[in-house]
Amino acid sequence: MSYRATIAKISRQKGLAMLAFLKSELFFRFLGGFAIGAVAMFALQPNNEPPALTSTAIASTAAPVGSAAL
Repeated sequence: MSYRATIAKISRQKGLAMLAFLKSELFFRFLGGFAIGAVAMFALQPNNEPPALTSTAIASTAAPVGSAAL
C-alpha cells in the first residue's frame, strides 16, 4: 500500500469516527448542557445591582500630606 493510500485511509477513518461522535448521545447531552447553561446565564443575571460580595469605594476627603490647608 502506498503512502498516499495509507494517509487517505487514516483520514477517512478519522472522519468516520468524528461523524460517529457528533451523532452520539454523549455529544447531544454535552451540547444540551451548554444550551441549558447559556439560557440560565441570560435568565438569571442580576438587573443593575452591584455584586453582593464587593464593598463600595469610599472617597478620601483629607488633604494630602504636606499641602497647606486653606
